[in-house]
Amino acid sequence: MRTSPHGRTVEQARPGVPNRDDGAPVVDTLPRRTLVGDLMTRKVIALDPRTGYSTVVAALRGHHHDMLPVVDAEHRVLGTVCSSDLLARLAVSALPAHAPIVESRQVRAMRRRAPAVNARELMTSPALTVTTTSTAAEAALLAVRHRVHHLPVLDERQRLTGMVCLCDLLGALRRDDDEIRSEVLYLAVGHGSGVDRASLIVNCTDGQVVLNATTARHSQAQALAERVRAVEGVVDLLASLRWHTDDTRTSAADVRS
Repeated sequence: MRTSPHGRTVEQARPGVPNRDDGAPVVDTLPRRTLVGDLMTRKVIALDPRTGYSTVVAALRGHHHDMLPVVDAEHRVLGTVCSSDLLARLAVSALPAHAPIVESRQVRAMRRRAPAVNARELMTSPALTVTTTSTAAEAALLAVRHRVHHLPVLDERQRLTGMVCLCDLLGALRRDDDEIRSEVLYLAVGHGSGVDRASLIVNCTDGQVVLNATTARHSQAQALAERVRAVEGVVDLLASLRWHTDDTRTSAADVRS
């Protein structure tokens, strides 16, 4: 850090990261959006739809995966088989032999899957998938929303090229404090932010960002806080934001019109 002749605190230039005239870092890769292709595992075990039940069990146990994709001859994903699909046969043995008149949808699905003898009959289709250019955030949303731990990754030709799991996606959250701070600065001095740069103070410790700034309008302060919270690696935001004009309130004249 250094202080400019005008008394402003600005970020010092670093090798390979040029600074603008106002001291803000110029980084072409910001804002950062980690892609699935950067996190995925490329070595993937896939199943032929004709693969028998016992072989599927052995594949899942042998590779310590909870789910494996089922692909056709062109390596297009037809569906996925997970441990719970295989365990349907075992679980059904603990149910009454004759189904009651009223039975939950989950139990009915379990009874239907129990007689399956190969991957095609076992698999869930269509499969939930992402692409190499999907962001880690998009993949995380899909996985959490549907309560799955693994997602097949497709290339530009819609063919299986990898697999990403929840632990892989955590890689998007591992980020150096200086890198996080640089991105917050980038957002704060960006076009349309309305930030008075003389008021700007940004610090980051263990992913927790402290942001002090004054904007021209209240709505700009709100937008800045939202963008900072969305920065990869930010754990928490302690913001002290002020503004010159409150444009978020509807005046009585606006209501009458």
